[in-house]
Parts: sequence; structure tokens; C-alpha cells
Amino acid sequence: MPSPEQITTAISMIDQLSGWLENAGLDQVAIVQFKFNSLAAMYPELKEVAEIAKSVIGAAFPIEEGITVTELANIITENLGKSIKPDRINKALVELGYQERNEAKRTWSLTEAGKEHGICLLATSAKNSWSGVQVKWHRSVISVLLNYFQENLEESNSLTINSQSSTEPLPEENASKNGSSNSNSASNQASSKDNSSKKNWTIAERIKEKDLKSNPEQIKLIQSFADDYYLEKYGTKPPKLAGRKVHTSNYPSEAIEIVDRAIETVFNPKKRSES
Repeated sequence: MPSPEQITTAISMIDQLSGWLENAGLDQVAIVQFKFNSLAAMYPELKEVAEIAKSVIGAAFPIEEGITVTELANIITENLGKSIKPDRINKALVELGYQERNEAKRTWSLTEAGKEHGICLLATSAKNSWSGVQVKWHRSVISVLLNYFQENLEESNSLTINSQSSTEPLPEENASKNGSSNSNSASNQASSKDNSSKKNWTIAERIKEKDLKSNPEQIKLIQSFADDYYLEKYGTKPPKLAGRKVHTSNYPSEAIEIVDRAIETVFNPKKRSES
């Protein structure tokens, strides 16, 4: 059996190594298990005692193995019916504030918020000689990611409404060219009646209602004009749509004329300047 002095020296060296692991973000329970494994490796005579200690710690503080980013990507893809790659999962976890990237060491680490949903464990690659700290995730993060991607997919869809064509004239302009302004006016009145109960509008919703074709840049430009018109009339910026990563103004129905004016400013700049 090793002497007390030998054990003390070994523990001191192991503690120093453990400090590096702690700085790397390794889970505390995993660090304790590492200490016992190291001690048993240095002195096989203590292996039985180390295994007993590890079993006691494991029973009191079980470690959930966790899910890899690749496994998360498969789960999210299956639930959404849309391909989500592992690198997009990593970016989402960064945007959610759950992990950070150390480019120099090419490693991920958990933030304080991320520790609620993830764990850092020691891992060794089966494909190469890499060995180090790996972030794995609890199943609790799945619902968070699903909400994140659903919101972003909805936002992406709203920004690419009929984006195949960059511009198209307003219904009023078509009506004047085709000599059918009366029928168009009746159509607009019917549309106003159908949507009289709608309390708020986004630029994308109003463009879709007018059956226009647009691209994301046009939507941003229209919102910029509408925000300025709104500020000019009401002395304040319009309210924002909650739950969106990108700023999206949400205009009340009484300000719909401002929204239409901004749309016409972008689609028919000549007509607007003449008026």
C-alpha cells in the first residue's frame, strides 16, 4: 500500500489537473470521479476503495449522459419536418445564450444559463486521437430549440412572401391602366370589411393582404418609412411584435393608412412624389 505521504503528493498533483478541468467547464461530479480514477491509476492497490467511493457519489449525484448536438439535430429535424444541421443547432444554442465558442481551442463551453440544460463531460473520439471536454445536452433543451426554430421559420416565411418577383405594381395602378378602377375600389372595400376585426398589422401581413409580391429588403424599407410616418403622426414609434428576434413593428388598425402610404412609397415612388 502507498504511504500517506505518497497519497498526499498524488492528490496534490491530481487536484492541480482537476483545476484545469474545472476551468474548462467540466461538471463537478465528473471531476470528482476523475480524481478517484486517477488515484486508482497511480496506485492500483487503491482501486477497490476508489470504486466504492465512485459508486456512492454516483448513487447520490447520478450523471445524465446527455445528448450530442448531432442527436439534437436529428430530433429537431424529425419534429419540424425540415432539415436542421448540427452547425445550425450550435448557432441556435449560442443565440439562446447557452454556450460559447473558444475558437483558439476549437471547443464549446456552457454559460451559466446553459448549465440548466447541459453538462460538460470528458470524452474521447472513436474516430481519432482527440480527447477532451465535450458539451452534452439534457432533454429539457429540446422544447426550447423547437420553440426557437418554429419562431424563426415563421419569421423567415413572413419575410419571403412571394419573393420570386422583386416588385409588382399596386392594385390601384393596375386598375388605372386597365380601366377597372371601380371594380378595384369595390374589391378594396370588401377587403376592408373582411379585415375590420383585425386589430394589428405587420408590413408582411399587409403586403400579403394586398396580394403584392415583395422581397425581404423591400419589407424592411417599407417598415422604415411606416415607422417614420407613425412617429410623425403620433409622436412615438409603433409597438414591436413580441417574441421576434428581428425588430418587427406591429401597427394598430387605426394606423393602416400609414402602412399603405409606406407601401406605396416603395412600390410607386413616382406616383408618391407627384402627389
